[in-house]
Amino acid sequence: MTVDIRVKGSLKGYTLIAGFPGIGVVGPIVAKHIVETRNMKIVGHVTSDTFPAVSAIANGVAESPVRIYADPKKKVAVILSEIMFKEGSAKELGTELVKYAKKAGIKQIISIAGVLMPSAGQDDIYGVVSQDTLLRTLDEYGIKPVPKGVTTGISASLLVSGRAEGVPVLLLLGTLHAKEDFRAAAEIIQMLDMMLELDVNYDSLLERAKAIEKDVSSVMQHSKAASTMYG
Repeated sequence: MTVDIRVKGSLKGYTLIAGFPGIGVVGPIVAKHIVETRNMKIVGHVTSDTFPAVSAIANGVAESPVRIYADPKKKVAVILSEIMFKEGSAKELGTELVKYAKKAGIKQIISIAGVLMPSAGQDDIYGVVSQDTLLRTLDEYGIKPVPKGVTTGISASLLVSGRAEGVPVLLLLGTLHAKEDFRAAAEIIQMLDMMLELDVNYDSLLERAKAIEKDVSSVMQHSKAASTMYG
C-alpha cells in the first residue's frame, strides 16, 4: 500500500484540521463548512491504490476524494474526505499524514469526529490528545477529556503516530444525539472558531451544516459500493 501526499507551497506553522468520516460524518461537515465559508483553495491531494474508485463532482469538475485546502491568512489547512477507508488504509493514511506534518513543520493536527454518549449534554465536546501537555488545551477551552474507552480508524492512527513522532494531535469529538450529525458539527465549528480565530460564517449555521450532511452522505453512499466501511 502506498499513500502519496502532494501539496503546493509550504504549510509550515499551520494547524491542520482533519475531517474524515467515522462514527457519523461530523468531520466532513466541519471541514466543508470551514473550507466554504473561508473560501479556501485546494493546495494538494492524497492518493492511494487502496482508496475506493470514487470522485466527488463540483460544477462539472471531478475532485480528488481526499483534498487539502489552505488559508494563508489564518495559517490553517484542512484535509477533507467524503469516503470511508478499510482498516489497513486508515492506519497507513494516518501514519503518513503525521510523517508529512512533521516534515512540513505543521504546528498541530486537530482531528474531528463524533462520539455516542447518550448521557452527555447536547453541546458537550470531548477530547483525546497525543501528549499529556495538550491536556491544558482541553482544560482551557472547557473540552472534556474522554475518561476511558477506545477510538478507531484514522483518528486513532493520527493519535498513535502523533505520540510516536512528537507531533501534537488533538481529537475533538462532537456528541451525537438522534443521529443528527450536523448539530454536533455546529458545536465543533464554534469551538474551532474560538480556538483558532477562524472568523467563520455563522449565518444559518445549523441549516448549512444540515445541507452539507446530505451532500457528504450522498458521496459516502457511492463509496460504500467500492469499499468496506471502517471507522
